[in-house]
Amino acid sequence: MHRPSRLIALFLLCAVCLQAQKKSSPTHRSSPGPAIRFAGAPQYAEAELLAAAGVKAGTRLTAAEVKARARQLNDTGMFAVVKYTTDRKGLLFTLTPATQLFPIHLDNLPLAWDKELEAKLQAQCPLYHGLAPASGSVLNGIRQALEQMLAAEGVKAEVKAEVTSGLGPQKITAMDFSIAAPPVRIGDIQVTGVSAAMQGKVNALVAGQTGNGFDTENTAAGLQRAFEELYRDQDYAAVEVEVARNGPPQVSDQAIAIPYSVAVKEGGIYKLGAIDYPTDALVSRAEVQKVLSKYPKGSGRPLDLYVLAVRDAYHARGYLDCAVTPHAAFNENTHIVNYSVEVAPGTVYQMGAVEFEGAPAAMAARLTRQWRLTAGETFDESYVSGFAAAAQKKDRTLSKWMQSEVTTYDVKPDAATHTVRCVFHFAKAAQGGR
Repeated sequence: MHRPSRLIALFLLCAVCLQAQKKSSPTHRSSPGPAIRFAGAPQYAEAELLAAAGVKAGTRLTAAEVKARARQLNDTGMFAVVKYTTDRKGLLFTLTPATQLFPIHLDNLPLAWDKELEAKLQAQCPLYHGLAPASGSVLNGIRQALEQMLAAEGVKAEVKAEVTSGLGPQKITAMDFSIAAPPVRIGDIQVTGVSAAMQGKVNALVAGQTGNGFDTENTAAGLQRAFEELYRDQDYAAVEVEVARNGPPQVSDQAIAIPYSVAVKEGGIYKLGAIDYPTDALVSRAEVQKVLSKYPKGSGRPLDLYVLAVRDAYHARGYLDCAVTPHAAFNENTHIVNYSVEVAPGTVYQMGAVEFEGAPAAMAARLTRQWRLTAGETFDESYVSGFAAAAQKKDRTLSKWMQSEVTTYDVKPDAATHTVRCVFHFAKAAQGGR
């Protein structure tokens, strides 16, 4: 009679035991994958390499996925060779960094090249440490990041990248980023602090500068120099000029115009007094005066010509890194300005090799026989500048040949070895037509 109730009780007991067994059994968790390691590129942090490979630490990868991660690293352009192996420690990527990496140069992008911009590039491109490859995903990432920054400034434009040589005062080879279209130009220039006496000349300068091509690195400095030169030509020796961007770019289908403000503190007119040259200088004042006497009269402001003569005199002694700085002392009562010249000579450079590019073998041999500045001698830039003319005077055959040639030369100092390579270029002169 009680058998059904016993069966129910037994069933409930089994259900409780099963539930308890489910609760007490541990939850199944997947074990982490083998370690992913990198060798051969210590300049990059592990997190940067993992991000570049598109994988997280501890991820289990199939053979196909490992191959894909290796391909992704290779496609960055930052490595010449990417290999991978597995051992008891896990997965090892062996990397050979690329040798052809380039510093970045912004051509005409209206962006400020500063630490904030570099930080943004590094955040978007983990392997970017100041150098970019000639191609690959890192280069594309930098280009896209720059386009995003421009869009934030209201400029929607395609940024192109190409390797360009001869950039900047050091003539470096860099990865140049530019906007091809529409053209980027100097926009409106608002000038303050101008006296009535200078207003006409300033207006003419503004008209001449507005619409010129914009250069990320040089436009602001170029505008500052242009206004300073304008005032100093009128003897405003104490003039101060501040140039700044003035609002966002003005974008149209025809151009991207970058507006500027120029604040001028004229400072009054001063006459030139004395130019004091240090008595203990490595190059004597007499040598400087000798160089100065060769310049055409009226070819520049007296102070500028004197500074140039000091530089040229030092260059003739091999001091190619010399810095010449004039320090002004203004007399407010007499409105006379005196200058003391400071010279930091730097290290002496020695002659390295000379090349005669474009000259036939016979002419190159004649030029070589004429060359007197031997390797290891103190470099004399004045000898180089006068060599072509001197060689023609001494050799009639050379003179006849060089009359139909355009001759130029490059002086290429090596800051690491303090030697100079001189390259003379010879090209046929253009023939005039009727």
